[in-house]
Amino acid sequence: MMIGSVLVRLSLPMAALLTTAAPAYAQAEDHAPVALPSAQQMTQDKAGTESWTYAQPTSRFLRYRTVIVDPTVVYQGPDAQFEGIDPADRAKYAQIITDELRSELVKTFPSPAKPQADTLRLRVTILGAEKTKGGIATATRVTPLGFATSALKSALGKTGSFTGSVLYAVELYDAKTNELLLAAVRRRTPDPLDVPATLSTTDTIKAVARDFANSARRRLEELTHTGGQ
Repeated sequence: MMIGSVLVRLSLPMAALLTTAAPAYAQAEDHAPVALPSAQQMTQDKAGTESWTYAQPTSRFLRYRTVIVDPTVVYQGPDAQFEGIDPADRAKYAQIITDELRSELVKTFPSPAKPQADTLRLRVTILGAEKTKGGIATATRVTPLGFATSALKSALGKTGSFTGSVLYAVELYDAKTNELLLAAVRRRTPDPLDVPATLSTTDTIKAVARDFANSARRRLEELTHTGGQ
């Protein structure tokens, strides 16, 4: 395989491959993104985490059957986390997320030309991204020890070594009234065993977008058909 032939030439010590530096995450561990419209309504799920949530009672969602996906927004607030990522790449990543969401959600939820009484509006904002260290990240998956370590991390729901991530906000509105129904801030990474996602930061974003779109569709199905039960 092409990936394998490249990796056999890597001569990095295994100790270096399996050592991760602590990421310099910022605002979301202390407060919700200050320039996000829903920031004042969200509460932190657990102290010291980047997980923030606001939600209306789940029964409110039973009336909705269609979804409009707004173009993904690149966050411009003073607490954005895009170190080393230029504006053109940020815009590219936003488009990847928009495309994945639209192609996935339409499998269950039609997208009307204009808001109806049963229409939700989904808005995603990329708050930050961390780069993938291509090559090194891949090597930690395909060596025997690296694969075993990644398998364990996957089973435990942890992140893979040297693989980037996306910090994003999801806001869900009633498309007719613009009432906020749900908002959340989360950081997401690919599964540690997803080797293609380790090749570059763009590949990482694509993997995150696919996983996010799939989970968003499944969660919206639960909310709109069973009230989240």
